[in-house]
Amino acid sequence: MKTSYKKSQIKKSILTIAFIITSISILFSKFNIFPLASQQTLAKQETKENMIEENTIDDTDTILEETSLNTATDIAVEIKPTEDENIKNLVQKIQEENHLNDKNFAFFYYNIDKQDYYFYNENTYFTAASTIKVPICMYHYDEINDGNLTQNDKFLYTSDCYEKGNGTTSVTYSVGQAVPVDFLIKQSIVNSDNTATNILIKNLGSTKYRKDIAKYTTKELSSNFYKDNITSATYSYDVLNYLYEHRNDYSELIEYMKQSSMGQYLKKYITSYEVAHKYGSIDGYVHDYGIVFGENTYFIGVFTKNVPNADELIANISLKVLNCTLEPLN
Repeated sequence: MKTSYKKSQIKKSILTIAFIITSISILFSKFNIFPLASQQTLAKQETKENMIEENTIDDTDTILEETSLNTATDIAVEIKPTEDENIKNLVQKIQEENHLNDKNFAFFYYNIDKQDYYFYNENTYFTAASTIKVPICMYHYDEINDGNLTQNDKFLYTSDCYEKGNGTTSVTYSVGQAVPVDFLIKQSIVNSDNTATNILIKNLGSTKYRKDIAKYTTKELSSNFYKDNITSATYSYDVLNYLYEHRNDYSELIEYMKQSSMGQYLKKYITSYEVAHKYGSIDGYVHDYGIVFGENTYFIGVFTKNVPNADELIANISLKVLNCTLEPLN
């Protein structure tokens, strides 16, 4: 009898507790006072029910909603550059008309906004001439930004640094004087001053500087790169790409490149857009590479060896690429 009585009491207690819980739930539900976790659970259930209902109306909308609800697990889609067929056809036509081949010509083009590109003969090395002045100056800006150097620091002008060419270094300063870094960089880029560049190189080390400027590419370089002043379309493209990606660090350098060689080479026939570039010319090697800032900003590089009227050829290629890429000039 005692056992039956205890079971009866336990049963009554359970029923009482169940009644109380049910009453509290009804009360909370009526006055919307569920704990936050419970409200979130209900919200998820309601969202799921709504999505199921919408699925019967428009599957596409449901998929888009499901995607937006799961942004935390979304994987970014990598956009890979594609070869620009129009630029490719243009360059091939120019090659045919001017007898250009992998012995005397290299080219690169990359549209930053559209992510279209075209490279030709990009791994062949050419004598770099003055195109190498851009990475040399970039390295000095790196030293300035890292606090190892200031623009007011001065480098000694020695007799072995003198070289004929444009610029005013050898006129403004005498052998034995110290020349400010900012003056040397500006002369090197704006006026392609060989003496200024030689002073900068001597500061880095006549052979060491090749290793210093190799950092602007992730590609494997020829062993000759570290001994001779040579370049390739690939290396030159990587230099521009690094320059553009870190343009806040090189803003002054880019402005100097915009002032370089006004009315010549890549910018000869381009008057509607700014062009930051650096040409190079020595012993039959004539090159130019730079950034065209337009409705679509793009990189371009043209490298030639013993090509007749190469400077005019570069100017014409630049204009045709612009017309192919952007709206035609008026």
